[in-house]
Amino acid sequence: MDRIKHRKSKAKKPGAASLRRELQDYERQGTHLYLNNRPSSPDEIVNACLLAEPSGYMRDFIGDDAEHITEIHFIRIPEQKKI
Repeated sequence: MDRIKHRKSKAKKPGAASLRRELQDYERQGTHLYLNNRPSSPDEIVNACLLAEPSGYMRDFIGDDAEHITEIHFIRIPEQKKI
């Protein structure tokens, strides 16, 4: 039960809902979503990008010859170590 409460509180983090909606829209349009080169769902990507990971993610948009976005890859950017 604590796990469910923890997930609910995570979902309220600013930006999570808007990113989820954006990715769901892309998915409905037929765009394939990837997280670190693995096919992923909008929820998996939101959890990694906004909720679970201390580092950042870079988006890599892949398009076809007609300039339609066909894939979006989220690539983890490792956190820089401070010296």
